[in-house]
Amino acid sequence: MKKVLLVLLMVISVAAAWAQTDSTGNNKPAKRVKKPYVMNVPKDRLVLDLNATNWIHKSENGMKTQFYSRGLNLYGMYDIQIKKSRVSFAIGAGISWVNIYTNSRLTDSAASGARFHPYPVANYHDSIKINKLTETWIDVPLELRIRTNRDKLDQVWKFNVGFKFGVKVDAYTKIVFKNPHYNIKEKPYGDFNLFRMGPTLRIGYSSFNITGYYGLLNVFKQGRGPSANEWSLGISFNGL
Repeated sequence: MKKVLLVLLMVISVAAAWAQTDSTGNNKPAKRVKKPYVMNVPKDRLVLDLNATNWIHKSENGMKTQFYSRGLNLYGMYDIQIKKSRVSFAIGAGISWVNIYTNSRLTDSAASGARFHPYPVANYHDSIKINKLTETWIDVPLELRIRTNRDKLDQVWKFNVGFKFGVKVDAYTKIVFKNPHYNIKEKPYGDFNLFRMGPTLRIGYSSFNITGYYGLLNVFKQGRGPSANEWSLGISFNGL
């Protein structure tokens, strides 16, 4: 009887040890659960762009745009995170100013449309202080935004691609003469295109970004002015 009990105990001990070994051997490491991206970063609600702005255009009668042409955008944006990821969508609205400096005077007639007439090169800089075309736009920008995790400095890198639509609310030319000192301001210009649209790009770190835009529509209505497309490249400051 004692021998039978001893054998049973040995069998039970071996079975228990085997079961323990088997259960621990089949334990696979638990899968790491991907944590949602916490959007604890500024949502870039305010956007200020300082741009170098100009035209890609077909020269007319020697008309040239100046390298110091410039512009400014001021937008309010609303950022919407997509499924707790590092990607978000933003929509906004704002105002934009474009100043294109040229060596010419712009005229507008019912017969010929908008035309540029260059001033004589010999005395241009001696007689004219400012010669610019100013446009004011109401824009609706859209952006798809991608952010990194915060770094050691508690900042993020950002990559934004987008598209914007604009409606022109004002356009005029201003020429300021040096001697004698007087200025000429002319508007309206009915041959300007009422709308603009095109892709945008914004890449940056923290609140500082590089931004770009290319206009797909001609600055002037079809057949009512020279062929010209607007572009801009600048620095952008984002906050809140």
